[in-house]
Formats: sequence, C-alpha cells, structure tokens
Amino acid sequence: MITNIVVPTDGSDHAKKACDLAGDLAAKYGAAVTILHVMMSDASLDQLQLLATEHGADEALMKQIEELVQLPMESFSYGSDAVPMSVPVPQEVLTAIGGLVTAAARKAMSEKGVENISVQMVGGHAAGAIIDAAERTGADMIIMGSRGLGNLKGMLVGSVSHKVNNLSPVTCVTVK
Repeated sequence: MITNIVVPTDGSDHAKKACDLAGDLAAKYGAAVTILHVMMSDASLDQLQLLATEHGADEALMKQIEELVQLPMESFSYGSDAVPMSVPVPQEVLTAIGGLVTAAARKAMSEKGVENISVQMVGGHAAGAIIDAAERTGADMIIMGSRGLGNLKGMLVGSVSHKVNNLSPVTCVTVK
C-alpha cells in the first residue's frame, strides 16, 4: 500500500510530470506527500533566471538574478590559459527559487486533492539528499523525473534518477 511518497522537484518538465503522478496516486490512496527540493547550487544563472521567470518571481528576486548575470565571469589561470569560473549564487537566491518551485508543486498536489503535503528544502548532492529524505520521512515510494534541469556533469557521471533507483531501499518510479 502507498502511504508516504517523496517527490523531488527542480521545476523541470520531468519533475512536473512526476508531481502529477505523485498527486494522482496520493489522492487515490490517501498518501502523504513530501515535496523535496535540493538546492540547485550547480545550476547555471540562465537556468535559475528561467525558473524564476516561469514561476513568477517578484521584481526584487529578478533584479538580484539579473545583477548576478551581469557580473563579469571570473577566471582561473592554468598555465597560459584562463579557465572561466562562474560566480557562486547566494543562498538566499537559491532558497527563493526553491520556494517558488515547491509552491508550484504544492499547488499542483492540492488541486489533485492531496491533503497531507509537506515541503523540505535541503542542500547537498541530489541523489543522497533524496534517499536521506525518503528514510527520514518513512517514505515507501519515491517518484521523480528521469531528467532534471541537468548539466554536463550529469551526463558524464550519471543521472540523479539512475543513482536513486540503484541505491534507494524503497520503490522508485521514474517519470519521462
């Protein structure tokens, strides 16, 4: 029986589809849902700006992101070559965007009739944070998108969904 579902979301299309499925199942079985957002410290400023725009961020947050985009890219010298390095995104910006993403997921769940919804925002590596959240909440299922916002690192090292599916002690459903 399905009683407790963890749904990681980063606001990507696959994560939205996972939220839809989790909402349908939770409403049908009366399950609790934990919406999990792992702070996107590796996301590009372009990705964060797009998410903020899609989720209706307020003017202050949009201005803060725009100021970060305008900062010159720092570089690290390696011999005679300069390697560009991105500017770290302040925690308050990541938290604000996480709040927008989780609010949209919560709204989608509520509209499906899910009554027991909690939200968690955590830092760390996504796969480990998802498995930890499932253990912490006593989840019996994780429903997640097969791909997130992603980056080159995900292609080279392996996707988060693949790691969670292989390491999780609970049922994992991966949505495309």
